[in-house]
Amino acid sequence: MAERIRWRNPAMWLVALLVVNSVWNAVASQEAPNEVNSPSQTETYREIVIAPVAELDRAMPARMEVSFSAPNTDSGAIGYIILLNNETKVVEWRGNLGDEVPQWSGTLEPGTYTIETVVDEGIVAQQELFIRPFEAYQLEGHIMLSLLLVFLAFTEQGIRALAKKYQQPEVSDNQELSPFKKMQSGDPDLEHVYNQDSPWREPLR
Repeated sequence: MAERIRWRNPAMWLVALLVVNSVWNAVASQEAPNEVNSPSQTETYREIVIAPVAELDRAMPARMEVSFSAPNTDSGAIGYIILLNNETKVVEWRGNLGDEVPQWSGTLEPGTYTIETVVDEGIVAQQELFIRPFEAYQLEGHIMLSLLLVFLAFTEQGIRALAKKYQQPEVSDNQELSPFKKMQSGDPDLEHVYNQDSPWREPLR
């Protein structure tokens, strides 16, 4: 039983370590959607600003879902271009309505991006850019959270040990001392009482 209690606390910290890292893994894989164009509003140029996480200029995984449709025509030019700071071309694709549109995926560094959508009149676009800002820091997050939990575990064990070491037994305020003296065998007073109360006394002369 004592052995089971001894290992209960480390087992709880191990479970906490697994839970925290699982939560961080789920958070890091979350995508932040950014709508570029929709069938109700299609614009040729859109700007999207990608801010750095924790002031670190690290590229973030991203992907863009693109589709084109036209209710009143079966042909026309379509395409899209992604530019970083209006200078660096990230991706470019051009085609015709009815062609299979490639879904772009890659990494984007922090900065201002211009998304140019190429459509002929009567064609609308559905474009949405998904960014995973924390995935670039997933490994560092696992290491930091694990070290933090290990530190907390050792700190908690140290506090428990100190508390046990300096813990003093509590004395109840209502506890009263007995007014009678505790007598033990061999005590002269006890022998005197026995001699006085003995029924076998010498007769008076």
